[in-house]
Amino acid sequence: MSDDSKEFMRWVDALAKGILAGAAVGYLLSLTDLMPPAKAVVLGGLAGSLASITFKNRQDDKKEKGNKKGQDK
Repeated sequence: MSDDSKEFMRWVDALAKGILAGAAVGYLLSLTDLMPPAKAVVLGGLAGSLASITFKNRQDDKKEKGNKKGQDK
């Protein structure tokens, strides 16, 4: 597999985990009767996807920063 496809699969993996985790939290929130289950799952999935994008970007920034330190020496 090429480097681009590996990177794409890392993004898909991060997004899938974020959406699933967010949807699960949203469903648990719906059990408290604060909002309907469908709405809670969708909003949770959206929040999870945004959180996973942020997490992945921060991970990538840390990797790049670590690689630059190694190259400077």
